[in-house]
Amino acid sequence: MDFSDVLQLATRPRNVAFVLIGSFIFYALYRVILYPRFFSPLRFVPGPPIDGVILGHFYDIIHSEGGAIQGEWTKKYGPAVRAVGPVGRERLILLKPEVLHKILVTDWVDYPRPKFMRNILGLSAGYGLLTVTGNEHRQMRKAMNPAFALPNLMAQTDSYFDSIETLVKILRSQIARNTTLSHGMILPVYEWMSKVTLDIICDTAFGYHSNSLLNPNNELTEAYEDLISLQSGVNLAVLSSLVAIPGMPAFLASEMGYRYRHVFACLKLLAPVKTFIGSLHQIRRISREMLREKLADTAVDAADMATKKDIMSLLVRARKGETKGYQLSDEALVDQVLTFLGAGHETTASGLSWTLWLLANDPRAQSKLRDEVSPIFAVNGRPDYRVLKDLKMLDCVIMESLRLLPPVPMTLREAGKSDWIDGVYVPKGTLFHIPLRAINTWPEVWGPDAEHFRPERWLDLPEKYNSTFSMMSFITGPHACIGKTMSISEMKAVLAAMITNFEFAPAYAGQVAKPTSAITMKPDDNMPLLVTPIHKLVV
Repeated sequence: MDFSDVLQLATRPRNVAFVLIGSFIFYALYRVILYPRFFSPLRFVPGPPIDGVILGHFYDIIHSEGGAIQGEWTKKYGPAVRAVGPVGRERLILLKPEVLHKILVTDWVDYPRPKFMRNILGLSAGYGLLTVTGNEHRQMRKAMNPAFALPNLMAQTDSYFDSIETLVKILRSQIARNTTLSHGMILPVYEWMSKVTLDIICDTAFGYHSNSLLNPNNELTEAYEDLISLQSGVNLAVLSSLVAIPGMPAFLASEMGYRYRHVFACLKLLAPVKTFIGSLHQIRRISREMLREKLADTAVDAADMATKKDIMSLLVRARKGETKGYQLSDEALVDQVLTFLGAGHETTASGLSWTLWLLANDPRAQSKLRDEVSPIFAVNGRPDYRVLKDLKMLDCVIMESLRLLPPVPMTLREAGKSDWIDGVYVPKGTLFHIPLRAINTWPEVWGPDAEHFRPERWLDLPEKYNSTFSMMSFITGPHACIGKTMSISEMKAVLAAMITNFEFAPAYAGQVAKPTSAITMKPDDNMPLLVTPIHKLVV
């Protein structure tokens, strides 16, 4: 048999198919089994043994509470840990400040969020500041910075109390009507924190009255409740798989996707996607209505609009090309509204809920905080930004809560290039798990009681504390949360009013926290707590 005979035999369709199938199987075995175990340059980085053949450590990750398993691994294996995800894709879990500085600050453009995460964030919170990178991100952030400047935030603080006072009255009324309990009432704290923060962000940032505290059937509130209820590791994994399909992100966000969303309900595993699409469609529709109202106001009083620095006014000016060097299309404008509307209330609501949970389990700290804030409210029921900022115990409680239970427990980055990091050659495409919760509780920095709630530690910070990389709840670098100061200010106003008016305790003996495992970390059970009114102070 000469070469031509061999060539003829090899090129027969049936034989070609066998070769292609065989090559695919070999490549799959190589990538999933052989490469991560025997050939990867990361194989010498310490980490848990690879048990799952196909999923690797992914099953453990999606079934643990937010950021918890990464923290366990770093305790066992050190500040750099390798884990393996589906189909052999490797990820590094990193804690060292110098490594985080490289990935998040100096070389941030080379380490973007992975595409599947950008698509999930884009679908659920708009393709805005959370998803763009590079020069587009710089321009977008520069255009939005005035909305979060200190003078603007100071001017907004008083308006927070419109919603806060409404919440206090509602809770007092509900408890007073409940005649079966003499020592308070068990209330779903997260549900109420979500409503008050939604009303605050809508009023202060967009000039829109969502009225979710007084109207339980409010469309925007219901849509966000349905969307947030989907948060789980399993649902996140399902959505991550879907958005990896070419064209699927665009379909899920389209009118066609909305019309045919019921198809997803045919499979139990995909049923939450139907709710996901329906909720997003509702939120986008309301966002467009908010924009139309604002644009109509602009047409009536353009001079007044030109001086305003709330988020919506800045977005409208960017749409009209009045923001130097940056202009938004109509659809990009809606995405920005989604970003600030979603990120501006859900994470703050979670932060407040976790703070009340920690105080409910530490009566001493709760009493000490009440002793600080109650006299302030006795004199002025609407303390301003500077008064709230100067309250030391209030600041300590907020910072300690955000440290222990950050509303965003982890962020992801992807190596856009091959490079040496911390003495290890990291191939392009490697995922980085930046475990914010583990960083915040690293015993190397915070000491042996790192996971204990001790607000006073903020009055005497440990020697190894790094102001940028030891407390990462708002991330850092160019992608740091633009609304950090606003969120903390809002949390202080709400928390101070809650602690002045109510005492919080666990809902039942043996109650444990139930954090979700998703992009954000909220209480899975709406955080039921026993809430008891405190008699009004006499000035």
